[in-house]
Amino acid sequence: MEKKHKVIVIGGSHARGCAAEIKANLEEYFEVQGFVSPGTGVNTIITSAIRDIQQLSKQDVVVVWGGSKDVGKDETKQGINRYKRFVETNKHTNIILMEVHHRHDLIQESCVNKEVEKYNSRILKHMKVYENA
Repeated sequence: MEKKHKVIVIGGSHARGCAAEIKANLEEYFEVQGFVSPGTGVNTIITSAIRDIQQLSKQDVVVVWGGSKDVGKDETKQGINRYKRFVETNKHTNIILMEVHHRHDLIQESCVNKEVEKYNSRILKHMKVYENA
């Protein structure tokens, strides 16, 4: 039997159910795992599956969906730096970073939603230098 490619989904509450959804849409030679840590920041999210991530290869992928907590606590710089270290440390595999979603319970022009836009823009800018992200 062919070696299975692995997909690991890690994130906050937004990632709930994503691993099952991905698995339902991929062929059987993909192994999909999900690690959800609601209400936590980037640091907790990226360490939640560290052992599993260390065993991945360039044939595999990690999907990371977090950062809302960091933006909400005005810790965007720390969140971005943690993501950068995570990507640098895990060059042995592919990483997909999902954007932080706008807060739909707030008006579009709210300071939190403006910070979300800045955060997403900064993450994109910083990740362009990495081949694995």
